[in-house]
Amino acid sequence: MFTVGEFSQLAQVSKRLLRYYDEIGLLKPIHTDRFTGYRYYSAEQVSHLNRILVFKDLGLSLEQIQRIVKENISIDEMHGMLLLKKAEIERHVQDELQRIRKIESRLQAIRNAEANRSPNVVLKHIPAQPVLSVRTVVESFEAGLALFDQIMRTLPEKGVYGLRFCICHGDCFVERDLDLEMGCLLEAQSHAPIPLGGDLHLRFRELPAVTTMATSVVQGALETIHTGYAEIGTWVEIHGYRLVGIPREITLQAPHTADGSDLITEIQFPVEPVVQNT
Repeated sequence: MFTVGEFSQLAQVSKRLLRYYDEIGLLKPIHTDRFTGYRYYSAEQVSHLNRILVFKDLGLSLEQIQRIVKENISIDEMHGMLLLKKAEIERHVQDELQRIRKIESRLQAIRNAEANRSPNVVLKHIPAQPVLSVRTVVESFEAGLALFDQIMRTLPEKGVYGLRFCICHGDCFVERDLDLEMGCLLEAQSHAPIPLGGDLHLRFRELPAVTTMATSVVQGALETIHTGYAEIGTWVEIHGYRLVGIPREITLQAPHTADGSDLITEIQFPVEPVVQNT
């Protein structure tokens, strides 16, 4: 048997924690000397303590841990709980990284504005474009990304299939129920539907021609794409134009890095000159 101090060293936890677990009945010493009051633990109790610490690190409350310990769940069940916790943490980390990238890009936009940097916007005439696309309402931004990835995997990179694109037909700044159209430009005048699963199909249609598109190219993850829209807004205001339609986002280069920093997107926004009253 081991004293509290010895068991503390073996288990790599504080004596204070052991006393607390003893008080609440979560981990009682295997023996308490009735004359001295000294408490003793066995080596076998290290495994029991490890179970408690696993559940604690998984975020369970002490009340939940007490119930689970009594049930003596298997190591496989514990590993399953670990995998769920790992996925939750990874999602949280990814969310925080996206938040950081968005903050950094907005700070850079502020610097550009304060430096009076000329917006890098090019006017283009966009002819009518055959496309293969699907339009659907997705429940979340993440679901939209998953659908776009599915389209990327479904369509071959070569052949009649050109650049991928996305158009938001409704309010793109809501958290739920986004009305999105996604697909690719085509080098063909017709194409049979391509199933994507469920009721979704990529179908042939033609994007209408736009006489004047204000375009801006952004390199960086999707969290930074707002900088291109801001550039177009600044350019439009300076040069006496106005926005007159739904913008399109064309993927010039798909991302290959984990953080999406090598993604290159062209934003196309229909504009027209403001007619001055005489």
